[in-house]
Amino acid sequence: MAEWSKAPDSSSGLRKRAWVQIPLLTFFFYTFNKLLVKTTFSYRTS
Repeated sequence: MAEWSKAPDSSSGLRKRAWVQIPLLTFFFYTFNKLLVKTTFSYRTS
């Protein structure tokens, strides 16, 4: 029973963490993608 009462708290904590992490991950992925495209284009042109 003790484990069951803990479950809602941990799930809400995970949900809050996801709200913070997902925008950060998309931001990092976007910037990393832009850098990757820049480097690949610079390699092709040179």
